[in-house]
Amino acid sequence: MVGIQMSGQFALLVGLLGALWIYLDGRKRNMETADMWAVGFFVGMFIPPIIGAVVVAVLYSQKRNRGRGSYPVQHRR
Repeated sequence: MVGIQMSGQFALLVGLLGALWIYLDGRKRNMETADMWAVGFFVGMFIPPIIGAVVVAVLYSQKRNRGRGSYPVQHRR
């Protein structure tokens, strides 16, 4: 099993910076759930350690709107 070790202070800093980035990016993209994604990332940093944050970050990057508007881009036929 692979383990990643970091100090508690560094993990806290990474958790806060990652949550802040997700929150600001989500707000910029008009996502109503930006705050919940940020909380999920921060909690995921500690339960289970780090792997949860990676999972949340990957899911967030797949789920977020690609454009700047509140609606996904629609393709014309």
